[in-house]
Parts: sequence; structure tokens; C-alpha cells
Amino acid sequence: MTITPRPWLTNDHEIYGAADTTAASSGKNYRLGRIFGEDGRSLVLPADHGTMLGRVKGLEDPIELVRRFLALPCDGFLLSPGIIQRTAPWFARREAPARLLTIDSYWRGPDVGLSVLSTSLARASYLGVDAVKVLMPWDVPASERAHRASFIGQIITEAEEFGLPVMVEPIVLSSPRPADAVAIEGDGCRMAAELGADIIKVAYPGDADLFGQWCDELGVPVVILGGPAEGATQPLNELVSEAMAAGAKGVTIGRRLWQRPIEEATELFAELFDIVHPTKG
Repeated sequence: MTITPRPWLTNDHEIYGAADTTAASSGKNYRLGRIFGEDGRSLVLPADHGTMLGRVKGLEDPIELVRRFLALPCDGFLLSPGIIQRTAPWFARREAPARLLTIDSYWRGPDVGLSVLSTSLARASYLGVDAVKVLMPWDVPASERAHRASFIGQIITEAEEFGLPVMVEPIVLSSPRPADAVAIEGDGCRMAAELGADIIKVAYPGDADLFGQWCDELGVPVVILGGPAEGATQPLNELVSEAMAAGAKGVTIGRRLWQRPIEEATELFAELFDIVHPTKG
């Protein structure tokens, strides 16, 4: 009988260059493998918006949203601590999608923003999640940037103790977006990598060459976010195709999916899965 090795067991399949075999590193590699899988790509549905935006159109019932999308091909969900706890039985099976937890909340004031942890890394570990995500507003004064860099650095440091990967989301929150928004987010991505982020989540800059440079330079998987449904001009499937071709390792798109009628959203989600994982389609 001829035995064909599983593709993720070949010698050239090392998770993002991690070579040490400490318990924390082993746990992190295991969790990254659950998020990205055999082809190193991932389609994640975020439904964590209530932690910062409250009651959002299309996300009035996040539990029901998770239930609906669990029936579709999906690599993971990005959720709040309470929703992760309440939906835990649905994920207690071998083939279940990964779960990423949003660990912080952020509110922008007239002069300075306020960031807080919404739960602890210990609780994230108890919940069995595969990564935590932290927001990185970067169109802020220097004093707030310094505080945010320290805040994120501490989360990354403490997450090492639990073997938890950290996804960092550099973002411009000003609306309308300023002319230099892409440059600001590019600088934020660089800072996130310097702080030790395991995954970087960022808006696609609309320039394939520039985005390809980011992906090559940062040294960690870069996934794109979708942003709000309102004001979007480029069709979502075209944007995702362009980003993946340029070097993205995944997609985390929520509002541009679940703010559509549910039948349309589920059909589009299946199309996006085929774009992210063309060999599985």
C-alpha cells in the first residue's frame, strides 16, 4: 500500500518560520494551523462589532448569525467573549471552524481615545480560542500612539504565556478617511509587526503593488478587512480576488456580508470561500 504524506506534514510546511519547540510556541503553531489550514489561507467571518459599536444593523442577533453561517464553509469566526461562551457547544466538534476573540474595546473622545480590555487572556485561554484580536487606531496623537503601542505590546507579551496568537488591526478611524489614510495604516502595519503581531488585519489599500510590498515586508500573515457596507464601490469578490493575488493570506469581512439580505450574503460568502481556497471550490 502506498501512503501519501498529508501536505501539512512535508518538510517545507513550517508554520510561518517558527522553529522553537517550547510549549507556548507549540500551542501557537497549533492554533495558527487551525486558523489558516493546509493552504495557509483563511476566510473568517467577524461578528464582534457590538463590542465597540453597540447594536449594529444586520447584527441585532449575533447568536443567530453564527448559527446561520456555521452551515457554510468557513475557516473561523471573530467574536466577543460573551458570544464565544454562549455558542461554545456548537464548536465542540473536530471539524469546527476556529474562533478568534476580540479582547479589547475602544471609544474615541473629542481629544483622546480610550482603550480597555474587555476580558483577560486567561479567560481567552479558558474559552479555548485560537487567537485574540486587538484594535490599533493609528490616526491619533503621538501620546495616544505611544500608549496604544505599549498596550498592544503588553498583550502580545502576556499572550505568549498561553500560546495564543495575536491579531493586530492597524486602522484609521476618522470619517471621512483622510488623504493619507493608506500611508498611516501602512505605518501601523509596520509598528504591529515590530511589536510582535502574529497576524495583521488591515484595509486593502486599493493598490496591488503596494499591498504586495506590505505582505512581503511584514513577515507575518496579512489578512484584509472589509469595512462598512455603505460607501463601498469595488465589488467585494473583485476586491478579495485582487488582494489574494497580491499576497493576502486571508479575509475577515463582516458588514459587507451580513448587512445584505441573508440569502444574498450566504451566496456571496460561498463565492468568497472559493476565491480564498480555489483548490477547495
